[in-house]
Amino acid sequence: MSSRIADVPWLESFGIPSIFDPRLSLYKEWHDFAFFDRETKVFALLNFGIHGNPYDARRGYGAALAFVVDPRGKIHTSMKMIPLSELRVSPYSPDFHGSDLTVGYSQNSFRIRGPIGDIKVALDLPVVAPPVTIGQIGAEILANREVTMDMMGAAEEMTRLWERWVELPRLEVEGRIVLDGTSYPVHTNSGYQDHEGGRFDWGSTAGWDIGVLFCDPDRRAEPAKVSFMFYRHGPSGESSYGGIIVKTRGGKDRYFGSESVKVTTSGQFSGERAFLPGVTGLLYPDYRPKIPETITYSASSLSDRVDLSFTPRAVCTIVASGISGEAETTFNEMFCDASVRVAIGGETYRTSIPCWFESVRPRGRLADDAHET
Repeated sequence: MSSRIADVPWLESFGIPSIFDPRLSLYKEWHDFAFFDRETKVFALLNFGIHGNPYDARRGYGAALAFVVDPRGKIHTSMKMIPLSELRVSPYSPDFHGSDLTVGYSQNSFRIRGPIGDIKVALDLPVVAPPVTIGQIGAEILANREVTMDMMGAAEEMTRLWERWVELPRLEVEGRIVLDGTSYPVHTNSGYQDHEGGRFDWGSTAGWDIGVLFCDPDRRAEPAKVSFMFYRHGPSGESSYGGIIVKTRGGKDRYFGSESVKVTTSGQFSGERAFLPGVTGLLYPDYRPKIPETITYSASSLSDRVDLSFTPRAVCTIVASGISGEAETTFNEMFCDASVRVAIGGETYRTSIPCWFESVRPRGRLADDAHET
């Protein structure tokens, strides 16, 4: 069953657990917004979340995070902690309101206003494509292929982590971002948003690799949509399942599952890099997860084929601690150029598209290198 833009308010509302829930301390839920303006060359990933017990100011908190790359390629990062006494979220609305920072939703549009540390944001983000839930993606995959153990393992891991997961595959983004006192205009029609929530310990995750290409609906040389998602599973996170989703301008949808995807990496990234929280660099001065210079996904099915080669341009490494403080999870958020070659049902595309790529690994367990395969 397809969703409608009118469904956004309840799909993206915050699923605040009951006060009697024994796993309150493990609760976490957030909005992610990602976009790249091809005119001003500004990339941004903005996260607004609530973590821990939402009823106890000593054991829960709100947080906003910004990872922005300016036209010169310089990284700007900031994290803003929001006491629960100043934060308002609701199971009836996507709104996220702090004392001087707000994310509101009305008339089919998000509105972000306020400072995230030194980064000031004033953006309007109208929703222009219907939401997609993880249940819809799963039903589509299962309808067209034989169920495997890897597929079931990845599905079990995702449902263990996320009680809700929904994406908005296309937003318009209009407004301004202020970096180091310079105001940059933003105007793009290829923004992306997702909303995730669950109750689990960061120390228990096996990791994942997800991403979305910022396809421009006004450029006929680009597909309508390209995204990917691979989840690790198993006792040591040694197995993985997922795939690549491609939608052509002619309306053809293709899913290339792990069984047909070959992943190769080469070189080592040596470009712009930042760490959050800022104390990470002090606690672990030699900590540098290895990130490839290029990551390539190649897949074919009958006469259809897709080749995606990602080149990271800027990386922000975020370390999240488990509840015991002994286990940590590393998020490598990457702004990439993606070289795209697609041939599906007689439609072909050969182009380069900017991309957001997130590679998550347990720190100190398995390998915390980005896209360890």
